[in-house]
Amino acid sequence: MASFDPKQVSVLINGVPIDDWADGGDVIQAEHNADAGALTIGANGTGVFVANPDESGKLTLKIKQHSPNNKFLTGLRTQQRTNLKAFTPLELSIRDLLNDDVVTASKGYFTTLPKYVRGTAHNPHEWVIAFETMNMKLENGLGN
Repeated sequence: MASFDPKQVSVLINGVPIDDWADGGDVIQAEHNADAGALTIGANGTGVFVANPDESGKLTLKIKQHSPNNKFLTGLRTQQRTNLKAFTPLELSIRDLLNDDVVTASKGYFTTLPKYVRGTAHNPHEWVIAFETMNMKLENGLGN
C-alpha cells in the first residue's frame, strides 16, 4: 500500500520554504506547458513523431489567507513588477521526502496574480508562476 504525507513535501522558492497551505487536494500543482511532441500519421498509414523542445512549466500554489508566505511572494512579485531589470528569476525545488518525487524549475516569473477576496469563509491566495524549464522525477513511492 502506498503512503503520502503532505507535511513531508518541501517546496522552496529561491531557497525559502513555502508551507502554509490552504485546504484541498491541489494546493501544490506543477505541470508542463506543452506535450512532449506530436505524432502525425500520413495518408499511407505511417507516422512521424516530432519532439517538442518546450520544457517550460507552470506552478500553482494555494496559500492560506494572511500567511507569511503571501508576504514573501508579494515581495518577489513587487520586485518583478517594479524593476524587471533588477529582478532575479525564480528557482523552484519540490521534494516529496517520503516518496522521493522531485520537481525542479528555473527562470520563473509570476504570471497570474492572486485575487483579493474576503467574505464569510476562508479565501486562499492562488499564485501562478511560469518557468522556462521544469523537470519532474516521479518515483514508485513508499510501500510500492
